[in-house]
Amino acid sequence: MSDRAELEQMLTTAQMVLTVLETQAAGFTNLTIPAHLQVQLDGKRQEVDSLKARLAQLQGGGNATVPDNLPRYGSVFVGRKTEMAQCLEALAPEERGWGVAIDGIGGMGKTALALEVAHCARKDALFDAYLFASAKTTWLSPDGVRQETLALSSLDAFCREFARILGQDEIVKITEATERRRALLDALRGRRVLLIWDNLETLTAEERDQIAEFLRKLPGASKAIITSRRRTGESAVTIRLDKLSLPEAYQLMQDKGRLAPALAQELKATNDAVKQQLYDLAGGNPLALDWTLGLVAQKGYSLTAALERLRDAAGSEDLYGFLFTDVARDLQPNDRAVLSVLTVFQTPATLISLTEVTELTRLVVEASLSRLLILSLVSQMEGGTYGIHPLTRTYVETALRASREGAWTAFQQFVGLKAQAGEVQLSPKAQRKALRYWVDYARKYGGRSENYKTYDKLEAEWQTLEGIANTVWDLSGIPGTLQDREAAQMLIDLESGLYQFLLFRGYWDEAIRLGEWRYQAGQALGQGSDAGWGAYHVASIYYFRAETDRAATWAKQMAAAMERGGNRRDRAVAIQLQGLVARQRGDWAVAERCYQEAVAAYRELGEKEDEAIALNDLGTVARQQRQYDRAETYYQQALAIAEKIGNKEMQTAYCGNLGLLALNRDRPHDARPWYERELALAQEVARQDLVADAQAGVAQVLEAEGRDAEALDLARRALQIQERLGDQGVGFSRSLVARLQSKLT
Repeated sequence: MSDRAELEQMLTTAQMVLTVLETQAAGFTNLTIPAHLQVQLDGKRQEVDSLKARLAQLQGGGNATVPDNLPRYGSVFVGRKTEMAQCLEALAPEERGWGVAIDGIGGMGKTALALEVAHCARKDALFDAYLFASAKTTWLSPDGVRQETLALSSLDAFCREFARILGQDEIVKITEATERRRALLDALRGRRVLLIWDNLETLTAEERDQIAEFLRKLPGASKAIITSRRRTGESAVTIRLDKLSLPEAYQLMQDKGRLAPALAQELKATNDAVKQQLYDLAGGNPLALDWTLGLVAQKGYSLTAALERLRDAAGSEDLYGFLFTDVARDLQPNDRAVLSVLTVFQTPATLISLTEVTELTRLVVEASLSRLLILSLVSQMEGGTYGIHPLTRTYVETALRASREGAWTAFQQFVGLKAQAGEVQLSPKAQRKALRYWVDYARKYGGRSENYKTYDKLEAEWQTLEGIANTVWDLSGIPGTLQDREAAQMLIDLESGLYQFLLFRGYWDEAIRLGEWRYQAGQALGQGSDAGWGAYHVASIYYFRAETDRAATWAKQMAAAMERGGNRRDRAVAIQLQGLVARQRGDWAVAERCYQEAVAAYRELGEKEDEAIALNDLGTVARQQRQYDRAETYYQQALAIAEKIGNKEMQTAYCGNLGLLALNRDRPHDARPWYERELALAQEVARQDLVADAQAGVAQVLEAEGRDAEALDLARRALQIQERLGDQGVGFSRSLVARLQSKLT
């Protein structure tokens, strides 16, 4: 049955019932008619009028009889198909709740969704009146925050507005607010009216409670949609509006471009990487996307310049003030601490970790999270974890910076906070606790290569750990004037904890960046040893990549730093590093001298691990000069020490060198067990460059055995790893793959 036919049948039935009721009432005068019969008559007459109005909508006529003040919410609406379906389902007559509560952070399109649902309901004639009122007094454009004329600030104001739109002037004239409320509810009985209450977060708690009570009494045939940044939704379907998906964001860009030729031209000339950057910076927030696109369409910005405005909180004062002013003033001290800590977490945070970091009790943290969820500043994620939206993170980071610098007045000005909102400072102290927590986390699960079994924990939190590095680097003030000694020391401690993990798991670019930062932090603090070890780590990565000149530069910087502040062991490592550079340049005599000097120092100091590394280096110098017996002696001595101290990473490398030595001697049969042992150990410790080295070694053994297809598969896997790392073995693996491919074609 069509919607129109169904409504016609419902109208026929209602009219028949009304006729019966009117026949019963005909036997009474207006003064003697029973109260219950009068109520039934009034209700049935309203129902008949409601059905007639709904039919008129479907027939395309009589629209003037349908109260409707729905505003047009904008030129473009994309996505939200799932949410649309949920809303329309919640507005169905058979649903017992009063309607839908849409919440989420500012700019997520709550009002747009509510109005899109209302217009769809209007199209399908689901109601006989569509009433909209907003508690908000501002809107945002690329030119800044604009004021609206309508500003409802209480339940009574809403009631008077809705009664006026319904044409119920007698209700508007009622002087007592409670009586007016009751009269409006009576006027809605028997009708199907859709009430839209927009932006309720701007009301006081008392006003919101009054509206909630009114909605609980809403007659079942009528429904409501409310939007708020505060989580509400009692007796209603609650929809938490989240970010647009990437395809939806692209659709928004395309649709906006159709309406603005300048924007369309800019988007056409822009690659997907820049569009992705816009999406990421906006965090999928429709308002932020729309605002940024508006700067291009209306203000003549390039997309790159508009992106810079979006990236810079201080330069986007209208946007950030509009999104966060309403909720900032409601934060309690513990809420500020939890929010400040959450900003540090780039990955979802557990309740346990938040409790540990903040040093608050579990109950206090739970209470703060509950309030932050209500304010839509925090989202609850899978597994009972918590996170914040990228735009919220930017706002909080800016507020934290203002709090640290004692510049809250300036911050209020550029985010548009009103003077009466008071100083809503956040908690730099809590943020610092969180930073220290993650630095200690890196040192606990990272540090020495023997900790490879716990590197998965660092891998899982790498996004947060990388964010921590950027934050403490920014706080420290280096490479300019040192501003924060504690932050500089945290940067050193963090790099110390992460280097072996970064080396093993193939984050070599990140290892270089952090090593450089550690070097600069050590220099700024006057800590030569720390500066030296940062330089050593940078030089090592460049050595592994065969970027010899860069490795040499950092080796010199390490040596200079260790002379200023290192101990004897530090200086011995600096000498050994100079030997590595000399060996890579083919200067065997210098390399040999450096290694022998380092071995002597390590033996005197009792540093067995360092001694093994230097012996291995001596073996490589000998092997490269084709002194194979001498090389084997050094390699075996190094392996014996590594086995004795139980260092599997070192064993991995030394087995690989013994395998390579066997191949140099043209003994592939002897090479196989060494490379197989290297591969097993490399996979156990998960050091990617050694995995690739072992795969390339086994591939050479297989080639010697005539098993070219198997060899090619391993060689390709090795090459893939080495190309990603920029490893010095990439050239050899490419030639190996090419040779094997030519054999098989």
